Amino acid sequence: MAVITVVSDLKPFKTMWKIRVKIIHLWKQYSVAGGLTLEMVLIDSSINASVKKYLVNQFDYFLSQGSSKILINFSLNPSCGSYRTTIHPYRIGFLSTTRVRSCDDLPDALTAFEPVNYRDILDGTLNTDYLV
Repeated sequence: MAVITVVSDLKPFKTMWKIRVKIIHLWKQYSVAGGLTLEMVLIDSSINASVKKYLVNQFDYFLSQGSSKILINFSLNPSCGSYRTTIHPYRIGFLSTTRVRSCDDLPDALTAFEPVNYRDILDGTLNTDYLV
């Protein structure tokens, strides 16, 4: 069995990772090009994860906002483009072979997620490459 890896140590050269994360935000997103996807912000260290349209039905039941999970066997892809949800250089992509397991809750105080100040949104000083 794979050792649990810290999110900040993930690199895109393999898919057999095992991480323990808490889902701090979860939403369904629809686009004409990509169809329906499940999008998440996970903490241990902030990273974004995505479940593509053809896998949504496979994972929708197992994922809920506020829950802690162990994720096994997933891909890492560069996180780029407008409206990135985190500053982590990669995003997790679920595969048909990804496994989701329940685990003990990670503490609420554990977070690298840094919400922005509302006044910074209004005055336009934030980097628009990231979703705020």
